[in-house]
Amino acid sequence: MTRIARALVVGVVVLGLAPHPASAQEAEALVLRAVSHHAHGTAVARALRIPAGSQDDAPGLEGTAWLLARVLEVQVAGALESAPAVFSASVERATTVFTLVADPSAWEEAWRTADSVLLHAPLDLGLVERHRSALLATLAFEAGSPYREFEDVAAALLAEPGSPWARPPRGTAASLAALGTAELERYRARHLGRGAGAWAVVGPVPLEIPSAPSDAPPPEPPVPADVAWVTGDRVTLARDVTSTWVVVAYPAPSDLPRTHLELAVHLLQEELDPTPPAPDRYSVDVRIEETRGGPVLLVEASVVPEAAAGWEARILGSVERMATEPLAEDFFRWRRRRFRTERLLAESAPEAEARRITADLLRDGRARDLGVEIWGLEARTLVHAARSLGPPRILVLGPDLGQDGSGTH
Repeated sequence: MTRIARALVVGVVVLGLAPHPASAQEAEALVLRAVSHHAHGTAVARALRIPAGSQDDAPGLEGTAWLLARVLEVQVAGALESAPAVFSASVERATTVFTLVADPSAWEEAWRTADSVLLHAPLDLGLVERHRSALLATLAFEAGSPYREFEDVAAALLAEPGSPWARPPRGTAASLAALGTAELERYRARHLGRGAGAWAVVGPVPLEIPSAPSDAPPPEPPVPADVAWVTGDRVTLARDVTSTWVVVAYPAPSDLPRTHLELAVHLLQEELDPTPPAPDRYSVDVRIEETRGGPVLLVEASVVPEAAAGWEARILGSVERMATEPLAEDFFRWRRRRFRTERLLAESAPEAEARRITADLLRDGRARDLGVEIWGLEARTLVHAARSLGPPRILVLGPDLGQDGSGTH
C-alpha cells in the first residue's frame, strides 16, 4: 500500500512541506498540515500551532505572548461576531495555539477573517490596556500565594538554570508595566508573521492532497536527543501552609513514541488516583511537560502534610513497578481498551483532535492515527517506556513536621 493510499484509509493526510499555502501566513514559511475527515461531523475545527510561546518573550518583557494572545482572541471574536464560529487562543511555554470551531458551511470564511486579524489588524490599544490591567490585578491578588511559589520552583526544577522556559508565562508586575502595543507588535511580527508552524482541520471536510511532485520526500523524522537531565535531585521547602505539594518528574527520551509515553501517564493516573480516591489526597495530576530538553513525565500531588512522605514513596514505587513487573496480558488488554476509549472520547470534540494533531506535526512531522496506534501497544511497550525514563527530580513543599530532611536544599 502506498503512503498516500494508507493516509486516505485512516482519514489523516499529512500534507507536509508541499508548496500549497492556504493563506498569506503559510506562504512565508514551510508549514506542516493535516486533514482529519469525519463525514458525519457537525462542526469543523481548525487549529494553528506556532513554535513560539512564553519562553520566547524578550528578557524583561515576560508576559508578552500571554497578553498578545488574550488581545488577539478578543479582536478575532469581535470580527467573527455575526459568524457561527468560536475562536480561542492558548499560550504554552514553547508553543501558541489558535483554534477556530465553526459551522461546516462557514468555517473557511471564518478562518480567513481570523487569519486577517491575527496577522494584519492593528492591535486595539484599549484592549491591550484592559487586559494588562486585569492581569496586573490578578498577579497582585496572588502575590505571596504559596501555590504561585510552588509553580515557579517546580518549573525551575524541570529546566536548566536561567532557562527562559521556566520564566512565569503571565509575566510579573514589572515586566507587564513595560509592555505596550509596540512590544506586542514586535512579538507578533517575529513569531506569527513568519508563518512557521502546523495547522490541522478536523470535521466534514474533503481530503485534499496538494499538487506536489510524487517523489517529494516526507518530513524528516525528529533527531533523537538525550533526556532533559541525567542527574536526579530532591528539593524540600518548608512553608507554613495547610497542605503539601509533591512533584516527581522523570525525563523521557525525545525519540520514545508519544503514544507509549501517554499510555504510561494514563495508567499512572488511574493507579495513583482511583475511584474512590485516597482520603489523604486533595488532587493528583499525571501529565507530560514539554521542556526545552525533551518531554518529562510529571506527577503532581496535593496531599495532607502528614501523608507527604508516603505519597512520595507511592509515586516512586508505582513507576518502579511499571518498569519491572509487566502486566498480565489479559489485564493489559483491558487497561489498553480503557485508555483507547478515554482518548478517543476526549477527541470527539474536533477542536481537541485538531490541537493534538498540530502538536504531533511539530514534534514528529506526522499526525498519529490514535485508534490504530493504541491497538498496537503491548505489555512490553509499557515496560520499555518506564525503563527508558531517566532519574527523577523531586520537589516537596509544605509545613515542616520535623520529619527527616535528608537531601533537602
